[in-house]
Amino acid sequence: MFKPKVLLVALLIFTLVFGTVACTITTNEQPVEEPDQKEAQDKPAAEDKDQPAKENEDSAGYAHPESLVSPKQLKKMIEEGQVKVVYFRDAKLPGGYIPGAVKIARGDIATEIDGVKGMIAPKEQIEKVLGQAGISNEDTIVIYDDDNELWAARLWWVMKVYGHEDVRLLNGGLGAWKAVGFDTEMAAAEPKAVTYTAKEANKDLIADLELVKKSYDRESLVVLDTRSEKEWNDGHIPGAVWIEWTQALNEDGTYKSVEELKELYKGKGITADKEAIIPHCKSAVRAAHTMFALTELLGYDNVRNYDGSWLEYSQSGEPIEK
Repeated sequence: MFKPKVLLVALLIFTLVFGTVACTITTNEQPVEEPDQKEAQDKPAAEDKDQPAKENEDSAGYAHPESLVSPKQLKKMIEEGQVKVVYFRDAKLPGGYIPGAVKIARGDIATEIDGVKGMIAPKEQIEKVLGQAGISNEDTIVIYDDDNELWAARLWWVMKVYGHEDVRLLNGGLGAWKAVGFDTEMAAAEPKAVTYTAKEANKDLIADLELVKKSYDRESLVVLDTRSEKEWNDGHIPGAVWIEWTQALNEDGTYKSVEELKELYKGKGITADKEAIIPHCKSAVRAAHTMFALTELLGYDNVRNYDGSWLEYSQSGEPIEK
């Protein structure tokens, strides 16, 4: 048997060796710091480092890439106080408001002229609506909706007609904002009213019935029907080209690439060398969406939205093809 003194010495040696090894292992490990709760929420995920490059790649080649804003770009603009956001909607249910967004209703920017509803409102009405929304002439505006920017494009067109310099769309609308996990609020912001001064309407962005009639026998004027296939088959303007507005979109509601858009439109004779491209639908809403694609993404400067659209044309007594 071991003597008690020998056992005690052996135990002390064992304890000393084991403690030294354990301390060495612990010292070589990298400490893991728990981030502050708020910092963890605000800090982007690691995979987001490549996101700006991906967004730039998606918009590469667009004539005016700044006109189409991604959700991440918009969030940064909001955080830096560089933008005023407009939710263009008529829904009475709460929710869907990007933080800080104001609401403008669809009917606010429309009027009835000669029995045709949904026509572009006069200058004075637009000044009142934009001023009450807290929008100044020098503001950068980003508009969105919950319908793949269909209605937002209508407000974009109206603001362009009346001379607002910097107005953009959120690519993919509310769906895209939610898809990346960004929060929304239940109610719109309550802005302080300001004075907005619109310019006289830019007639180069508007087509009327007289211009449409000239297209019957002038190849340089092309009427572009953006309605559904059923509407087209039920009756259309003579000589018109049919490209439904949705064909410019990806499945997620964002605009297609510049290469895809060029193929879509040029393949049907919708080219920048025409005297005028005249998109229309039922009331110049879907047509405005197509106009955005042609002017902002492809760079056409010959596009004039037919404000009266099918509501006017169908009751004008002009010929209808089927």
